[in-house]
Amino acid sequence: MSDDRYRSEEQRAKEEAYREYLRLRGKEPASRPGTGGGAYQRSGLSSPERRTQSVTDTPYGSSELRRRAKEQEAERQAYLQARAETEEAERSRRQSRSAKRAARKARRDSRKEDSPYAVPEKKKKNRKLRIALIILLVLVLGAGALGAAALSMAMSTLGKIGHVKIDKDQIAISEQAKDNLSDYTNIAVLGVDARDVDDDSDSRSDAIVVVSINKETNEVKMFSVFRDTLLDLGGDAGLDKVTHAYFYGGAQNTLYALNKNMDLNIRKTVVINWKTVAEIIDALGGIKIDVQESEIEEMNKYIPGTAKTTGSKAILIDHAGEQKLNGAQAVTYARIRKDAASGDYRRNERMKIVMAQTFKKAKKADLMTLKKICDNAFPQAKTNISTREMLSMGLKFRKYKMTSSTTGWPYDVAGWMGYAGAGYAWYGPPVTLESNVIKLYDKFFGISDYEPTETVRTISQDIVNLTGLY
Repeated sequence: MSDDRYRSEEQRAKEEAYREYLRLRGKEPASRPGTGGGAYQRSGLSSPERRTQSVTDTPYGSSELRRRAKEQEAERQAYLQARAETEEAERSRRQSRSAKRAARKARRDSRKEDSPYAVPEKKKKNRKLRIALIILLVLVLGAGALGAAALSMAMSTLGKIGHVKIDKDQIAISEQAKDNLSDYTNIAVLGVDARDVDDDSDSRSDAIVVVSINKETNEVKMFSVFRDTLLDLGGDAGLDKVTHAYFYGGAQNTLYALNKNMDLNIRKTVVINWKTVAEIIDALGGIKIDVQESEIEEMNKYIPGTAKTTGSKAILIDHAGEQKLNGAQAVTYARIRKDAASGDYRRNERMKIVMAQTFKKAKKADLMTLKKICDNAFPQAKTNISTREMLSMGLKFRKYKMTSSTTGWPYDVAGWMGYAGAGYAWYGPPVTLESNVIKLYDKFFGISDYEPTETVRTISQDIVNLTGLY
């Protein structure tokens, strides 16, 4: 309906209302159809007077259209009021978060200024030697157990060690993560299914373990990420299993996926294959593991093949309970996917158990044992940890306190068959991604009332839209 027609009909309604008003007051009978302008002339009112004082001042001036307009205006005012209250609440939350961040930054700056070792910031030079000594070699192998002497011995193998190139501007670390996790050094240990870590372009990360070092307390904790977790891997990959991130873009793409989906600040990574792990454990004389009855059948099925690949001895498991495992046995224990009792999710827990027990054994190792590890195992690993960083971590080795944490992430996960990056397959979507990130910050990092970034919230909704699970 055009505006002119709308105004014409409204005016006609007002005129009829006015004539009825005069009739009821006894001043004018209702006009008959076909009489021209009788209401105006017989009332003694001119057209201008009628337009300015008559209709709108009468009880009949509130037509249906006017009533509707008033209701709409009331609704509009209520909406504006509600929106203003919401914006004010959001503004208050942002100010509160900013205040908390400023307080944390002030505490950190204060600690730096008070430290006797504080030095001015200098531009870092490119170093000729980039050492591929992995965090496993610091926290687990015990390279720092005997201090600088052990590290000096390890230097002799530098020519054989690989290096992981990571572009720190392309690993999706948000400003929010930098601020909230500034007191933690988080390192991703990636166990790949390649026989040679120098040729792992078509490999996947069978195991993903995040090692977290608290810079203030020297407490070391770990959590694993289930390999089939449905996350946004970026680029053309989109939503897919996190284990495929390594296939799409190596260690850098894996760090990108972990940081982007979980609001983390992982800059360092360690890449190892299973032959490396077996050789380390054999060099340490084995580690003690509590083998469950439900794990024995699967372990014995794969121990011979693992032994052939790693060069370790093939010794089958004949009973449940705590026992010493050699390299092939321990690697098989960490890798088996099926468990009669717990299924695939315990696989991630087993990898952390192996790492924790190796760490415990390494702290007691002597110099000759460490030398054997350096000679045999270091060439099978690669990292982007620098010589300076490794030295610093090695000297603190005895101060590190490994916790008994066996956290697996996501905390809440479901099984879903459907189409995603890998095609029609089984996936493990977090339910939901947003709530699982909040729980990670609360339970693992001790940061309560965490609000995930907009990126995490968007990906979380994308997963819900795809799977229907929430």
